[in-house]
Amino acid sequence: MAIATYKGFSTINNDFGSSKLNDTDLIKRDLLNHFAIRKGEKLMDGNFGTSLRDLIMDPLTEETKAIVIQEVNAVIENDPRVRSEGITLDEYENGLQIEMSVRYVLDNQVENLVVRFDRPDNAAI
Repeated sequence: MAIATYKGFSTINNDFGSSKLNDTDLIKRDLLNHFAIRKGEKLMDGNFGTSLRDLIMDPLTEETKAIVIQEVNAVIENDPRVRSEGITLDEYENGLQIEMSVRYVLDNQVENLVVRFDRPDNAAI
């Protein structure tokens, strides 16, 4: 068994089992956490996070797509453990879906991650 390079923990989706995460699982959780935080919500770092949740009510114009891609790239570039291999945006009936292809620097593995930002219930589309 290889020794983990990155070590951390997460209590998300944890059914009272181990909360330890290593390497690519930890990196993936860190990226998803970054997307879940709105800009200005993190104490002592108002620039951390994204404004993607604020954009899901906007029409998916070319300008909005460019802003979303820029924000997704900023999150990925903020983490030296991954590199972007491409981003795809899709609108679906409940919101916005972002598919990112990321390359883990640790082992050169590529993985597709999907993040969905749902519109609030009863929101006009």
